[in-house]
Amino acid sequence: MVDRAVQVQIVEDLPRVQQLLRQLVEQPGRFEVTGIDDTEHEAFQRSQSQPPDALVVDLNLRQGSGLGLIHAVRKLYGASPTGPLVIVVTNHTMPVLEAACIKAGADHFLDKSRELPRLAALLNQAFFP
Repeated sequence: MVDRAVQVQIVEDLPRVQQLLRQLVEQPGRFEVTGIDDTEHEAFQRSQSQPPDALVVDLNLRQGSGLGLIHAVRKLYGASPTGPLVIVVTNHTMPVLEAACIKAGADHFLDKSRELPRLAALLNQAFFP
């Protein structure tokens, strides 16, 4: 449980999906979107300068990949329990990709076309049990 708004960073390259994710995540006083990035490098830079409580990550980005970002963020935080919650949202839901994301350190893997409504529930369960 946290005593302030949970800081959420969104990593997605499509502007319409960025706005949809923002609408799904933002809840005044509970969840605040601290930034939206569309490349692996920008997202990693922001995660270093403004450590998020949660990352919502697409796999296909304008440059780089969400999977590369997950690896980099987990390497940055190591086994620390203070590392961010990582939720992957993607249209590429092949089991091999899901397994790679979980192995890299993702906490959840959602199908963008069917499971986005679960996003808010997963955030609430993680931070306000």
